[in-house]
Amino acid sequence: MYDQASNSNLIMLLHTAVYPFFAALIISFIAGKLSRSMSFLGYLGGFLVGLGLIHSGLSFPPKQAMDYYTISAILGILTYLSLSRIQFSSVLKYSISLILAALSFYALLNPVLKHSGMPISLSWSLASAVLVVVYLMLSHLASSKQDEAKSGIEKLQPHLPMIGLMIVAGSAAPVISIGGSLLIGQLLGAFAAASFAYLLITLLLSKHQEFSNAAGIIILAGLITQSHVLADIPLSVMFLIGASCFVTPIVNGLTHKTIPSILCQAIISMAISGFCLWLVWPESSLY
Repeated sequence: MYDQASNSNLIMLLHTAVYPFFAALIISFIAGKLSRSMSFLGYLGGFLVGLGLIHSGLSFPPKQAMDYYTISAILGILTYLSLSRIQFSSVLKYSISLILAALSFYALLNPVLKHSGMPISLSWSLASAVLVVVYLMLSHLASSKQDEAKSGIEKLQPHLPMIGLMIVAGSAAPVISIGGSLLIGQLLGAFAAASFAYLLITLLLSKHQEFSNAAGIIILAGLITQSHVLADIPLSVMFLIGASCFVTPIVNGLTHKTIPSILCQAIISMAISGFCLWLVWPESSLY
């Protein structure tokens, strides 16, 4: 019995962290060598590898709500391209991003919310997309005020948005796993592991492109909202975890410093994680 539990835990660890990490490492390296701005495909690839391993029934075209993360990844890439490559006005760029993000949330949430009616699905999708666009605008505003990173810890400055998302995902994973959905909790862990691998490669290759976190925030926000809609995680917990995503861009915009931004994100995310664990901890034993 103990051997079976040990093997099960090992497989879970491999699927949640190890395989997504190495997949993201390889894809980030190859994509970064081919194009300076495409290394962000690594964390998307790593996450999708984790999705395929964790959600064994993954299909394309999508059939279930979880399958639509493949569509979210595609829409995330289009969001990045619209923000960084296409020569439109800022208003038009963010309008396109809003539409793409809303489509992603609608695909992820509608399979469950459709029983509540179209207005509810559209309201959730649009509200979530607005928050994503606000996050992207704050991140851009903070980065536009920064001087080019020179050396040491300041090399992390352009990567603060992804570092923040990685911390949020990693701290939220145990909350969602214990609170209602082991599957979504594992996917949050896979996202964190893939993001870490991507950050390692981009630092090694010194390759970074603004808005490379655009697809990441769409994926992470999708996981957070699905944890409430699909797994009945309390709305208060979803709100606290979602709000913590804004810590890094806000602190970075106010201080223009790397270490305070990372420390504030880590401290607040851990505090929220601890509080939320207390809120969702089951009355009965976990075993």
